[in-house]
Amino acid sequence: MADVVAARDAYLAARESVREARLALGKAIRDARDQDIPQQRIAVKLGLTREQVRRYQAEFEAAES
Repeated sequence: MADVVAARDAYLAARESVREARLALGKAIRDARDQDIPQQRIAVKLGLTREQVRRYQAEFEAAES
């Protein structure tokens, strides 16, 4: 049973790491946008759509407030 708990804890830690990475990406996108870099340019560079770029930025901004 200890291995089940350990696996769950590892899973939860991984989810938190992903969340932190998504927020870091959102912050970097916002910082780039503050420097007048267009969403489309960011999207092309990252291989994302403009909507995905917008959502990463929005997620960061929501967490910031």
